[in-house]
Amino acid sequence: MSAKTILVTGGHGFIGSNMIRYYLNKYPDYQLINIDYNTVAAHPENIDCPEQSARYAFHRVDIRNAYAINHIFEQYDITDVLHFAAETRDANRVGEIRLYEQTNVLGLENLLQAAQNAWMENSHQPKAEYAASRFHHISLAHNENNNLYSISKANADELIERFHEKTGLNIVTTASPEAFGPMQQEDEMIPRMILNALNNESLLSTKASDKTRDWLFIADLCEAIDTVFHLGDAGQFYEIGFNIRVTDNALADQIQAMLEDNFPGNKTSLKDKLLHSKEAFISQPQVLGFAPFTLFENGLRTTLDWYLKKYNQAEFLKNS
Repeated sequence: MSAKTILVTGGHGFIGSNMIRYYLNKYPDYQLINIDYNTVAAHPENIDCPEQSARYAFHRVDIRNAYAINHIFEQYDITDVLHFAAETRDANRVGEIRLYEQTNVLGLENLLQAAQNAWMENSHQPKAEYAASRFHHISLAHNENNNLYSISKANADELIERFHEKTGLNIVTTASPEAFGPMQQEDEMIPRMILNALNNESLLSTKASDKTRDWLFIADLCEAIDTVFHLGDAGQFYEIGFNIRVTDNALADQIQAMLEDNFPGNKTSLKDKLLHSKEAFISQPQVLGFAPFTLFENGLRTTLDWYLKKYNQAEFLKNS
């Protein structure tokens, strides 16, 4: 595998930080440049890689700042981009609703323009040394939400398509279902359910929900993104499969059962609540021969154990 210097945007987020750790461990010839504006969704502590420090660098950069993006491309010989950065917070927390378009569309355009300037001789004619350079964009799986975030991501997808057709820049796009695993932000659904259960609160903060969601374990998502990054066809949109399709209520029952199974005198029989991946693996298209490999119950157990350890340590430190 030839050496690469990959620019990762939003690398302090949940998916971005997992991808950085994955790439540093899997590809010893790759260098990773992480840019993140470090908003509330960022968790710099997720990346602890002192042994690979010579191949990793971080810069606090706002992708809305075209000058800063161009400077990164001048400072480093960027060969590829993995674009995770996005404004994902709900409208009540953002404050300025234009941030969705400014970050998710204008920020993307800044990155695309910088990559084109660095890699392309002319339209549809890459420079020889960047003939294999790739821009990997992260989109959303099909959903019917009509919120500002989803609208801005749809606009970003249209921008990607137009830019590829006009310039010939080597672009691929992946869309995934909802990801879960260790190190996720605590206001996301599964970490929030775990914390609510530990506090003897209702796992579902709102009224009972029969909404059905598709879930994908973070390790599987990293494998899928890596597969498309290396093997995908330029200009293509790839939708990644899932470990399980389940209602919020059933997911809450699963987490509650797993927690009670950890302690003596449990009230719930785990075998009565367990959600089995094999029952939920319906026929779904595979991404370039890749299909999720983690059993849902194993991924959820790994996630639960990580948060239990984290919360127990926090409680110990608070009381010590």
